Amino acid sequence: MNNAASVKARLRNLAEKQGRSYQDLLQIYALERTIYRLSLSPHRDKFTLKGGIFLYALFEGRFPRSTTDIDLLGQRISNELESLDKVFNDIFSLNADDGIRFDLESMNLRTIADTKQHPGTRVTITAYMERTRLSITVDVGFGDCITPERVQMEFPVLLNDPEPVVFAYSKESVIAEKLEAIASLGFLTSRYKDFYDIFLLCKFFRFDGATLQAAIKETFRNRSTPIEDIVAFEKQFISDSLHQRRWTAFAKKKNTTFDTSL
Repeated sequence: MNNAASVKARLRNLAEKQGRSYQDLLQIYALERTIYRLSLSPHRDKFTLKGGIFLYALFEGRFPRSTTDIDLLGQRISNELESLDKVFNDIFSLNADDGIRFDLESMNLRTIADTKQHPGTRVTITAYMERTRLSITVDVGFGDCITPERVQMEFPVLLNDPEPVVFAYSKESVIAEKLEAIASLGFLTSRYKDFYDIFLLCKFFRFDGATLQAAIKETFRNRSTPIEDIVAFEKQFISDSLHQRRWTAFAKKKNTTFDTSL
């Protein structure tokens, strides 16, 4: 049986072998097995993987920026808290024989981004591996579009567990949403991870220009964001001393190997 003690021992060995943080691997493992339960549930087709956890999977576990939660796009499903409470209760109730136990009594849902046209939901729950306590956060957004259509993805696993197969964002829409966030926040943006992620995606993957352009246009249109005169592309932004200092701090905090200036 795949019990918690065995899993923790193997994760500790993996951390030592790869020179990674054991605590980080515990958190990633808990997120991975959460996604596995989603893949087994009848609600699988209602959610699409996005955000940092999607990039982690896209780079097959070697994404240089760490992630600690799960981001999903909810589609063809109500964003009412009562409805989502039942959905996630179903998901976290599934037994996967992977050493993870979810405390259903600890599950909490609250509305986030309530100033937007389509408010999102944050789901938090406590998971246990023996006495080790792990906090899981799942953010569910609504109302966004994916261009081209979403894809099926095999989520990479740390050990020898079955791989989750889930729906995931297109790479084009990932770039489009990050660019829109940069544009909408303007000179006040502090989301340097968006610049970093766009750079990495363009460095390691090939994109069809027309398809990427269509995704950007559709995302800006859907979010009612003007596409002209993006402040972050102007010299005043790039040369601003405050942004330069914050960028340097971001790179240092994330322990990145990114040697290109803002």
